[in-house]
Amino acid sequence: MNLEERKQAIYRLTDCSPLEASKIIQELELYDQENAQEVIDRITEEMKGSGGLKETIMKPVFFSVVDGLLEGTSFGKAARRKGLTASRVIQECDAFSYITQNTISEQNGYAEFKNASDRIEDWGNDDNNSRKNFVRTKYENTYRMNQYKDKKNKETGSNKNMVDEYTGERNITPYRDDPDQRRNDPKHDYQAEPDHIVPLKVIHSRLKGNYALSDEDIKRIANADENLAVTSARINGRKRHLTNKEFIEQQEKNKKEGKDYVELDEKTKKQMLAKQEEAERNLEKAVNRTVITNLGDANKRNAIIDKAASDAANQSKDYAVGNIILYIIKPIYYECSDIFANGLKSGVGADSVFQALKIRFCRVKKYVFENAKNFIGDNLVEFVKGFVSSLIEGVISLFVGVFKRIFKVAKEGIKILVQSGKVLFGENSHNMTAAEKGDAIVKILGGSAMAIVGVGIEFLLNKIGIGEPWSIILSTMLSGIAGALLMYALDQIDLFSVKSERRRNRICEIFEARINDTKVAAAHLDFVAIETLRRQRIGFENISNVIEVGVENDNIATINNGFYRMAEFFRVELPYSNTEEFCCYMESDVVLKL
Repeated sequence: MNLEERKQAIYRLTDCSPLEASKIIQELELYDQENAQEVIDRITEEMKGSGGLKETIMKPVFFSVVDGLLEGTSFGKAARRKGLTASRVIQECDAFSYITQNTISEQNGYAEFKNASDRIEDWGNDDNNSRKNFVRTKYENTYRMNQYKDKKNKETGSNKNMVDEYTGERNITPYRDDPDQRRNDPKHDYQAEPDHIVPLKVIHSRLKGNYALSDEDIKRIANADENLAVTSARINGRKRHLTNKEFIEQQEKNKKEGKDYVELDEKTKKQMLAKQEEAERNLEKAVNRTVITNLGDANKRNAIIDKAASDAANQSKDYAVGNIILYIIKPIYYECSDIFANGLKSGVGADSVFQALKIRFCRVKKYVFENAKNFIGDNLVEFVKGFVSSLIEGVISLFVGVFKRIFKVAKEGIKILVQSGKVLFGENSHNMTAAEKGDAIVKILGGSAMAIVGVGIEFLLNKIGIGEPWSIILSTMLSGIAGALLMYALDQIDLFSVKSERRRNRICEIFEARINDTKVAAAHLDFVAIETLRRQRIGFENISNVIEVGVENDNIATINNGFYRMAEFFRVELPYSNTEEFCCYMESDVVLKL
């Protein structure tokens, strides 16, 4: 018997026949004697979640893929800058209900990293930025290049020819007016020329958005000895704006297509790639040293921090706008989901479509306005937190290479400490058990680890030659998938037995509710049963008195009237209403059934 059936039974008890009363009371006494094992089994199913693998793995993985695909669109990037990734929107909308308080989730660490990178790129591509377009004469230092060539020429000693740093052969001549007479070289293909290992145009495209570096800084870094190599004109003339790796690939392609190309043996290819790798490392070191030096200079530091603060403020405003959009979307999503699940009208018990729409719109409006004050307060706090986080992220983004990733790890480490501190000592910490705190901290560690993993995946993709936008698209997908799998694994491992504790608490909660319900129901039943029996006793005594009066006065009509009333009182339907009908009924074969 469920709760509704119990209510109906109590209602029947108030107006039942005395012959039915004992049966109804017996049914009510047996109410809710559900087997304890059935309760435990039901709660175990509850704890597993309604969606199983679909909700815990497939859905997060699917939306991580969607996040990645959106990275290739301007809309996706614009939404991400507001913190509105597909996975976050769906996750928060699914978890929303009108009885839950509004919460603003932490920004994804990897998305924050990408937003900072975007701001650097935007500054470098700003039409008002004089650094936007590459002008070779602005970054080329011919004096330093010739100085490097002369240094390498002196290292040759008494030898006529210089060593080509790419091929390793001593077969290039330092000056046109002093060629190697043993070789017919009318085109001066073996003329020694200084080459930028990482081309100036490539360096410009990488560093033009770095507002911690001046044009002079970039020029000095690009023309350092570590980025120069003396090679032949036949290689340098065709290399142009290509990196060594791109140059090798281009020559192989030209050879296959029958176009003009430079023949490169395996030794030369290996040497060129090694030179590029070494130059890349030295460039990263030079950039990071220069950024640190500039941050140490008071005047330069102020300009850098002002720009970073401006970017951080704009990013925080974008996050605030995203939170407002999500705040409004969540109740609308809830209503749409409820319409699909329970119907437009039946979901709210409305009699017409217009009434249903009015009820649903009023619920959305009521939620938005009633929670606006708390939401605004939360958003102000989030704005400050977002500003500080974006400011730090902006400064980190000025560095490059391993140094940048080390700072990112350090920032995520501080973030872990702050969030863990909230779990351990925050205002809600007293409501959490030790197991729940441990589980929350482990999941905080997992979430931050995924941010670092995303940065690492993007770096590895770039290393193997997969550039933007595919490196960002793939790293977004892979980090999201890895995050979903990690959280699922942590949930299944249940390191601190949180699920067992929650299951026990849920069982206690259900039985406590059942005990309270039984107490209330028993009190209600006692009142109804006693009142019904009292009323039935009075009715029975009144009819009995009528019959006794008839017997004392030897009045058969009074006696019969009393018996008819008694039959009606006990809800017994008699097939006769007078003495003649009674005599005919008794002479028939019909059996009287009560």
